[in-house]
Amino acid sequence: MLALAVGCQTASAQPQMPILQALTESLPPLNYEHDGKITGFASELLDLMAAEAGVSLQKQILPWVRAYDRATKPGDTVLYSLVRTPEREPLFRWVGPIGPRRILLYKWADRTDIQLKSLDDARAYRIATTLESAATKNLIKQGFVPMPVDGAASGLEQGVNDEQNMRKFIAKRVDLLVSLDWAAAYNAKNAGMDPADLAPALVLDESLAYWYGLNLAVAPDVAKRLNAALQKLRNDGRYAQLRQKYLLKAASK
Repeated sequence: MLALAVGCQTASAQPQMPILQALTESLPPLNYEHDGKITGFASELLDLMAAEAGVSLQKQILPWVRAYDRATKPGDTVLYSLVRTPEREPLFRWVGPIGPRRILLYKWADRTDIQLKSLDDARAYRIATTLESAATKNLIKQGFVPMPVDGAASGLEQGVNDEQNMRKFIAKRVDLLVSLDWAAAYNAKNAGMDPADLAPALVLDESLAYWYGLNLAVAPDVAKRLNAALQKLRNDGRYAQLRQKYLLKAASK
């Protein structure tokens, strides 16, 4: 009873913070599940930010399309890791950035026949990419089209996540793979492929960053608190320590 009374006094003295439903996909090493726990650089960073800001979280991993759909409907949700694009700008309250985003096209190292000098050179190949991702949408804007049937000569083979795309790449169902630079090595190693067999073929984009996207139904003060917490983590060195733990280690594999 004493604990309940203290909780009530605290709640009455401070604004009530919502329990944020933190929605994410499997995108290691940013966010993924390990031993039944949702972890990764962006997930641990969000935990630290929430603790600093006094915000409670309930995290859930979903296919990206489902996570994005839920996050854009009214509710106390935060979606991550989310690329901040002009099209998405009015859809969320933005917290971040989490970190840089460098997207490349990869090929098998022994595919010397694939020489990409420009994006147009990639049109002749089958490309594994993720459904509804910012990178996929950008390729479609550039005139790339989804493969109409499995085994088509060229086009976008859209998978639900990076792991599925890596399996298609290893099985040689596709010629090229769209991936974050540090995530490519991580996923290759986890799928049993030697990362040395994965060779960059072309840089697609390095102009954007990953962010947390709060639903517009979430109070602006929550975004302000989380942004302030992130800045504190940058200032006191915890952000750099976490980055060293995940991103740099993944990039060096």
